[in-house]
Amino acid sequence: MKGYHILIVEDDRIISKNLKLLFEQNNAIVTIDSTGNEVLDYINKVHIIVMDIMLPHNDGLSLTDMIRKSTDIPIIYLTARSDIDSKMKGLRNGDDYLTKPFDPRELMSRIDNLLKNYYGEEKIEIHDLIVDLKAQTVQLNNDYINFTQTESTIFFYLVSNKDSNLTKDQIINYVWRDGNAYENTLNVYIKKIRMKINDVNSEIIQTIYGIGYRLNSR
Repeated sequence: MKGYHILIVEDDRIISKNLKLLFEQNNAIVTIDSTGNEVLDYINKVHIIVMDIMLPHNDGLSLTDMIRKSTDIPIIYLTARSDIDSKMKGLRNGDDYLTKPFDPRELMSRIDNLLKNYYGEEKIEIHDLIVDLKAQTVQLNNDYINFTQTESTIFFYLVSNKDSNLTKDQIINYVWRDGNAYENTLNVYIKKIRMKINDVNSEIIQTIYGIGYRLNSR
């Protein structure tokens, strides 16, 4: 769950507060929408939605119908409705359905399964970094690292060859295909990347003396 952004759509403040605490204890980023009015503003910024069905001014099932017009983001219903009709409709347009009261351990397990099934290996952990291979983003302590285009290209080339030694020529030829770069240029960029990922002891990006660099995934 580390690094994933969860949207809680829940009008009960006690439940939403407890869920937020639970998810943040597992290193997730959490946003709460107590009415459902802001769901469409968040769907491109979050990874999964925990959706109540009975909301003050909205219906969770109808909100999901709107969401499904633009994205298949995972949605798990967390609701007091236990009738079979609500469950069947929820499972048709959502991904999972859990009734209140619930065991937090079961909820966490269901969310983990949805994230794994939907995102697979698109997100990987490298030391304290969350690397999104699809979105080409990197998070450190829940904050996105602001790489330049060149820094990003170098970093993700190292990631794609993680735990393998790369020569400086290999990296230079990949990043600067016009040949307009030198070893000193690469060394400067590596130093900048290390600073941004808090790699103060060069444990993540290791210098292989006389050869080049190696990104250690663990």
